[in-house]
Amino acid sequence: PSRTRAHHVQEQKYENWSFLPSRYVLDTSNLTNQNTNSLWTMHLDLYAILHTWPSGKRGLLVDFLLKRQEGNNKTLLLQVLLDMVLHDSPLQTLSRLFGLIHSVCYEAQVQVARQKRSKPEAGAEGKPPDSKNQTGRGNKSAADEKANHKNHTNHNKNTHNKHNNKPQRWNAYQVISQGDICDFVFEKALSKGKSSRKLVPYVVEFVRSASRHLLKISDKLNLFLVQLLLKDKRYFELHQYLQYHVLADSHEFAKALISRKDEYEPAYQLGLDMLYRVGLFAEIMGELLDQDQILEALQLVPHTSAVFKQEGLKPSDFLRVARKIGKASTFFTCYRFFQARNQALRSSPVFQPEDDCDEFVRLFERNFRKSSETSFT
Repeated sequence: PSRTRAHHVQEQKYENWSFLPSRYVLDTSNLTNQNTNSLWTMHLDLYAILHTWPSGKRGLLVDFLLKRQEGNNKTLLLQVLLDMVLHDSPLQTLSRLFGLIHSVCYEAQVQVARQKRSKPEAGAEGKPPDSKNQTGRGNKSAADEKANHKNHTNHNKNTHNKHNNKPQRWNAYQVISQGDICDFVFEKALSKGKSSRKLVPYVVEFVRSASRHLLKISDKLNLFLVQLLLKDKRYFELHQYLQYHVLADSHEFAKALISRKDEYEPAYQLGLDMLYRVGLFAEIMGELLDQDQILEALQLVPHTSAVFKQEGLKPSDFLRVARKIGKASTFFTCYRFFQARNQALRSSPVFQPEDDCDEFVRLFERNFRKSSETSFT
């Protein structure tokens, strides 16, 4: 507006104003805390919102609860999901909610990874002090300061990684972990009488949604799904999930499968195959040795492998199992295997005292050095 118009407005600006009565004005002189200059506060009753929210708009309710920063909103959100699972809500509806939860988890992990990448770059901008022209005492002080600074930096980095491996929030959203869903939704639904056959589709959809958002599936969730499948003897589905990598390979998962061999015999081989895929050959050899499958164990690694230095997988352990089997060809093959190992590592096939194989050397000499001997004792 022009200066004339602005001057006119300035003169007339108080003509139509009305002021609050004095009883509505907060007297700040009598306040104990001068920072609470407010007439009133508002509190949201989340329980009332939860019970009056339209059932057809659960997605908006989950989005609303994810944005809450205070109170027991996380418990309410998990309760909403639990009620939907118990009341057999459509899988498509829960799929959208799982997608929303996993998208927040993914963005939170990306944010944490970005912060970890940017932190070393920010620290690289400073230059260490030049201590070439300082005295010996000064050099020692500078070195001590540098070491203290390095230790302090490593401590901060470890603390940062410790607290950010599982981010709690992303922007205005709260992060709901897979463990929360497994503990307070799926396992609680099972304890409340939900049929495992009806619960499996929800768990599988949750796993599929997490994989779609490039999230690693936790071992706990994998084991819970396997428990449900084995409980209903749905072995064909278990094979399918492993074949198409719906269930991620891990050491804990493989050990759980091996422990189920009495309940489902092929689970033992499935567990060994998983250990092989993750490269845990020592674990495989230990399991085969427990089953007296000694030749199969020796075929996994070359005779020069360092795995034979581990406790329980030393040459004496293999020879002891071979003697227990009582088959001459098995003991002979195992003994020759470790003789070849000694030759490759020590340039001599002779066992050393630390190998603790004296009794097996005598057994080999007694049974295989004489051509007339045909029995193995």
